[in-house]
Amino acid sequence: MLAIAATPGSSTPVLIEHPQPASPGRGEVLCQTVELGVCGTDREILSSLAPAVPKNQNYLILGHECLARVEEVGEGVDTFRPGDLVVPLVRRPLRESAIRTDMLGLGDFTERGIFDEHGFGRPLWLDQACYLLPVTPQLAPYAVLTEPLSIVEKGINESLIVQRARLGEQAWQDPPPRVLVTGMGPIGFSGLLACACRKWPVTLYGRDSQESSRVSLANQLDATYTTTLSPKGAGRSGEPVEFDLILECTGNEQVMLNAAQSLAPRGVMVWLGSSRRPQPSEVNLGALLRDSLLANHVFIGSVNSAPRDFHDALKDLAQLADTNRPALDQIFTDRVSPEDAVWHYQNRRKHGIKTVVHYDSGAHQS
Repeated sequence: MLAIAATPGSSTPVLIEHPQPASPGRGEVLCQTVELGVCGTDREILSSLAPAVPKNQNYLILGHECLARVEEVGEGVDTFRPGDLVVPLVRRPLRESAIRTDMLGLGDFTERGIFDEHGFGRPLWLDQACYLLPVTPQLAPYAVLTEPLSIVEKGINESLIVQRARLGEQAWQDPPPRVLVTGMGPIGFSGLLACACRKWPVTLYGRDSQESSRVSLANQLDATYTTTLSPKGAGRSGEPVEFDLILECTGNEQVMLNAAQSLAPRGVMVWLGSSRRPQPSEVNLGALLRDSLLANHVFIGSVNSAPRDFHDALKDLAQLADTNRPALDQIFTDRVSPEDAVWHYQNRRKHGIKTVVHYDSGAHQS
């Protein structure tokens, strides 16, 4: 069985022979990969030259964004049956804990396809039924977006908890928050999707020309597009705007610092992107510290996501499939076979958004 893998010392993904999984044991489910998302995390793992390989292994099977079909269920599994579609959760606790799994610290978890456990970049794999979420056949064309969208959903959910705790239960309801999303990759566009479902006014920051396909898609999602972050973001009529919520999706420290200048009093910035290997640099954090202190800003580092956020992502995808299917279709700029996927794990196509590795066409025929 061929798997897409990262190996220590190399930035090039390889198609590697991996053993077929055994029949599912008690509580287990055998799954067939239908679609696999390629994302910045995969590229960061490769460029680091140091993938977190499972114990006693010399490679890490990539792939953490996945739509799969149930092939076989083990004893004691009554929540799924063969033919069902599922998306898997990514992070798994190593031991019981009162702390929510997505909040655990290093050493207390594995992440499939990312950290110490093989991912879903292979035709067949086993999992515990408790880590699988059901997907309706109608949602199959978009369900591979569940994991990246769940990352944004977590950032929004955590921000709402903070704001309602300090400003009251009606915070960000009437009026809704003004949102800035920085970055035009899959997480950035996931931010636009989440805001579109909530009918929150949103501005997208990027570096594309106004004629690009990504700007056109942002407009279809009712977003304002800007190439300027300082001193304030630009609204639809060009007037300066302060933002109540900033979803920082680039991982670029200068973009983050510039965007922070547009944060409104009592605003929240969520960090959703970072480099796996931060580089030394000289930036002036003094102004950010001063302004954020005086304005009661909150900064949230958000990684991975909880089952709550996966469920919210599935709900939003279903809503968008009903209300704005043409825009949702345009998120997928490349669908490739496993054999043709290697280039996409090392490169981003100009104006591309989401690359999907396609294993099986049957799930989209419903």
